[in-house]
Amino acid sequence: MSEAFFDEYDYYNFDHDKHIFSGHSGKQRTKKEVSEHTNHFDPSGHSRKIVTKLINTENNKKANKH
Repeated sequence: MSEAFFDEYDYYNFDHDKHIFSGHSGKQRTKKEVSEHTNHFDPSGHSRKIVTKLINTENNKKANKH
């Protein structure tokens, strides 16, 4: 069907179906977009935990010197 034949109600239905049939993907994403925006494997391990631990260790060393 060509868009030349669509009226305002057709566009409303398209927009409305997007909310109903979203597939619990959240934020109106398609299943493909959801799979692309998941947590990705980090080969270096728990880098955020390690960095936080190192920063806290440095801050504690500085605090104990004074």
